[in-house]
Amino acid sequence: MPEAPSFDLTKWKTESLRMTAFLSPSSQITEQNWWEEISGSPPEVRSSQPRTGVKQDEGLFQDENTRGKLILAVQPSRIDWLLAIDFDPTSFNLQSVVSFSESVNSFTQLMNRWFNVSPNLQRIAFAANTLLPFEDVKQAYEYLPGYFPLNQLDLKNAQDFIYRINRPRNFDDISDFKINRLSTWSVMTFTTFKLTNVGSYTNYLPPFNVAIRLEMDINTSTDLSGELPKDKLPKMFAQLVECAKEITLQGDIL
Repeated sequence: MPEAPSFDLTKWKTESLRMTAFLSPSSQITEQNWWEEISGSPPEVRSSQPRTGVKQDEGLFQDENTRGKLILAVQPSRIDWLLAIDFDPTSFNLQSVVSFSESVNSFTQLMNRWFNVSPNLQRIAFAANTLLPFEDVKQAYEYLPGYFPLNQLDLKNAQDFIYRINRPRNFDDISDFKINRLSTWSVMTFTTFKLTNVGSYTNYLPPFNVAIRLEMDINTSTDLSGELPKDKLPKMFAQLVECAKEITLQGDIL
C-alpha cells in the first residue's frame, strides 16, 4: 500500500473555506459594514430578508494567491464567512485550482481582521472542503488507506466509500475545553458535460478529474459557558486551522 503523500499542503486543492461564529445571547446586531471593513470595497450583491433577519453580502475576493467568491451571511444567532474558490467550468482541471495552503492563509488574514470588529461570540468553527487529485480512481483508492493509520482499511476494488469521524481534542490554553475535529473522507470523480439536442443525451468532455475529497468541520465545543475571550479569538481560530492542516497532512489521527 502506498504511503499517504503527507506533509505537503500544496498538493491539496481548495473547494471552499468557511468560518462560522455563533453569537452570545448578549450580542445584538443592528447596522454593520463588515464587508467594506474586511475587504476594502463594497459588495457586488447585497440582499436582506427583514422577516427572518437574514442579510447577505457577496462579491469577488482576490489577492496574489487566491481568487473566489466571498460571502458574508448574517443571521440573528450566527455569522458565516464563506470563500468559494473559482473554478473554470470550460477547462476544469483540478491541478490548476489554488492550493489549500495558499487559500487558507489568505482566509485566515481576512478573519483576523473581522475578529477585531466582531460582536461577542459563544462558539467559532472553521470548515474546509479540500481535494487531493489523482490520475484515476484506482490510484486514489490505493492511497486512501494511508490516511487511516488507526484503522487499517482494505479498499481494493472499493467503490462509493465514505468515512466520517469526530476526534475531539483539548484546547491548548483552556483546560477541559474541547475542539471537535470532524472529518469526512470520500473519493470523487468530476466531469464537465454539455447537453445536446438529441433527447437527454449528454456529451462528457475531457478532462476527467479524480480526487480524494476531505470535508472538515473544526469547532469549539459547547463545554465552555459564557463568551469566548475576544482578545484570544485570533489565536483560537488559528488552532482550529492548524487542526485542519494536521488532518489534511496526516489523516485520521488522535
